[in-house]
Amino acid sequence: MSGSMSNDMFVSCQWLKNRIANRHLFQNLVILDVSWASDKNMEDEFLREHIPGAQFFNIMDDNHTDMYPRNLPSVENFQSRARAIGINNDSHLVLYSKSQHGGLFVSGRAWWTFSYFGHQSISVLDGGFSQWLEEDGDVSKERCSNCKIGDFSTNVRGNLRVEFDEMVQILKTHGQIIDSRASDKLNLKDPSTYIGNAINIPMSVIVKGHLIMPKDELREFLTEKGVKLNQPTVCYCNSGMSSCSLVLAIIYCGGQARLYSINIEGEID
Repeated sequence: MSGSMSNDMFVSCQWLKNRIANRHLFQNLVILDVSWASDKNMEDEFLREHIPGAQFFNIMDDNHTDMYPRNLPSVENFQSRARAIGINNDSHLVLYSKSQHGGLFVSGRAWWTFSYFGHQSISVLDGGFSQWLEEDGDVSKERCSNCKIGDFSTNVRGNLRVEFDEMVQILKTHGQIIDSRASDKLNLKDPSTYIGNAINIPMSVIVKGHLIMPKDELREFLTEKGVKLNQPTVCYCNSGMSSCSLVLAIIYCGGQARLYSINIEGEID
């Protein structure tokens, strides 16, 4: 996954307001509330308030087990749910979330998941729902009750995911690896708590207020942390959540990044 995808990876609240106000000019726009939480039903939160015209999409639906509670959906599940809310192959998706760090914690996962299943035009709302409210964006309780069925077809891009055997080879060649977990969850003096020579960059540090760091500042920050943006990078965490946002950030800065350790249909990484 390379920097060629970096155009419009983030859109501002003002950008989205303008397109909602002129929706007839942007009929391929699909706004998705991808909020998720482990301790409450975020669809109920969606029904209380959401960005006007948004659809709710549970990015974490399907295929979970006690050992692997954050698996990817199956191809069939993902395609049918995406079609059910009107997503077409040419839709421009704008993703937002009510999660922490300007929604990036979950929006990054949603961005990666849609990319993995082959969708091309995807943007993340910079700052998420928190920034939307801060900029006095309108909210709604209405939901689409007569959506036309979309024609979205999955086209799994397996090269966006690093599996176990490839990760072993990357370690042997001292490839560039980023651990996106919070620093207090691992002991950098104890190699048994992280993989190989991983650079620790918690995803929370790339967000200022609700917004992602400006691109030039983010690029400089990553470089100072030892990330070589001209080299392939693998990002990981505990279960493939925060690491998706680091993949997104690196590609946004023009680098190359892939994700390690999302389990699919019960596979063990």
